[in-house]
Amino acid sequence: MRKLSMVAVMLAGLAVPAGGAAATPGDYWVAGGDQTGRRLLAFDPAVTDWNSSAAVKWSWEPSVTPGRFSGDEVSAFGLIADFKLRTRPSGAQSVVVAAVVSYPEGLRQWARILPGNLHAAELLPDGNIAVAASTGGYVRVYASSQGPNAATYAEFRLTDAHAALWDPAIRRLWVIGQDPASGQHILAALAVEGTTARPTLREDIQRRAVLPTGGGHDVYGHATDPGKLWLTTGSAAYLYDKATRTFDGDLPGGANRAAVKSIGNQPSGQIVQTRPDSSKTPPGACTDSTWCTDTVDFFAPAMTRRRTGAAFYKARVWSPYYGVADQSLRGTVWGRTRSPSGSWASDATEIDANGGISDVAVAALPDGSLHVQTLVPGAGVWDRTRRAGGRWAGSVKIDENGAVHALSAAGLPDGTLQVQTAVPGAGVWNRSRSTAGAWASSVKIDANGSVTALSSAALPDGGLEVQTVVPGSGVWNRSRSAAGAWAGAAVKADGDADVLHVSAAVLGDGTLHLLTLPDIS
Repeated sequence: MRKLSMVAVMLAGLAVPAGGAAATPGDYWVAGGDQTGRRLLAFDPAVTDWNSSAAVKWSWEPSVTPGRFSGDEVSAFGLIADFKLRTRPSGAQSVVVAAVVSYPEGLRQWARILPGNLHAAELLPDGNIAVAASTGGYVRVYASSQGPNAATYAEFRLTDAHAALWDPAIRRLWVIGQDPASGQHILAALAVEGTTARPTLREDIQRRAVLPTGGGHDVYGHATDPGKLWLTTGSAAYLYDKATRTFDGDLPGGANRAAVKSIGNQPSGQIVQTRPDSSKTPPGACTDSTWCTDTVDFFAPAMTRRRTGAAFYKARVWSPYYGVADQSLRGTVWGRTRSPSGSWASDATEIDANGGISDVAVAALPDGSLHVQTLVPGAGVWDRTRRAGGRWAGSVKIDENGAVHALSAAGLPDGTLQVQTAVPGAGVWNRSRSTAGAWASSVKIDANGSVTALSSAALPDGGLEVQTVVPGSGVWNRSRSAAGAWAGAAVKADGDADVLHVSAAVLGDGTLHLLTLPDIS
């Protein structure tokens, strides 16, 4: 593709279904970007005739009306190169195309006309958009969360950049292209750091993999295996194993073939692909370009769906999730009680029904109350109190920073509550709640922007110990005295560079116990 193009990623609120019944119960609709019609169409794959109105479940094209797009923006939508349905944790319904647009309404929320032949886009959990441009040789993250015309961006140089996929399991942005220095065709994982308003990009070089064949094209999450990625190049299609860093070309039903422009799979396991009609033998009907097709191909089980006159470049499984890991890393919060005699309650109780929660912390206070903190990516941190009598109060928002990605909490003997939050690229903060219930402003206690996980524990003498996980370095501990003074430096508590998660507890005699979960892959 060598013409001006825009990319589109559709985003839905939690309450908006991605699609109804498909070919297999539990599967999603399939969406195609019709470059001839300059529109997106979502189809029910259970309907065999995609020319019928029964097959088309949703359609969208940009228009010049209030709340929508400018004439120049509409003109730039000619070659729709990528589109994904995504869920914004705050509940807002949005879509993206070097634009963010509400789904299913299609209202403009952010857009920019960008140079460099855009090939891919992704919406990050904080509401910012990542785009990849092939001839431009870049991957950028725009601060689209900051307003409908926000122009601030971070850039990572990558020759022939083609793909962008957020991975919630490792909090990295997968991209594909060529190393500008070596020319190697690579799969790379980018850490998105800085702040939501001013993001930065850094390659997590330990996760880089050299492609087995050249011309990397698409990267997509696996619907049922969080350890795998779908990947295509100019000559093959693969399943990539993130743990072993190996590429498996033994795909079912002949799905490993050349020139695949998009790939993904349904929860049932069925593979969905597009391949240009010019690459087929005999050639297909779409002659508008060398990269278009009017047909979406399915494997395991095999079937095809054709839209006469369409010019599809990519087709996407119309799921709002980044992958299976995204579903398992978010959910509601439940509590289970253990009595003083050691008996556990037979049932757990749901204490927060927000399905967008990605992290939780809890702390008890001397007055018998319990405080639970919940993190909603892109939205902030909330605190919910369980009074000594057992009644839960409503949630109170205590931190507006949507970039927070980890938290911990501890209750001190003096009745104050201490909550720690980590922000990628910025550091770790501590926020105190007084015995009267008043929250103080956050205090920065650690400037290390690479912290990925937290824990904390209170000492009997009123002191506080906070543990931070720094990938590639280990676990560090920072102390706060009973008087409230933070130590000037952290002390390395565990040198295991592969630790992913940490927790801590203090016994009555003042000893601190640290538990770690390392990555053994």
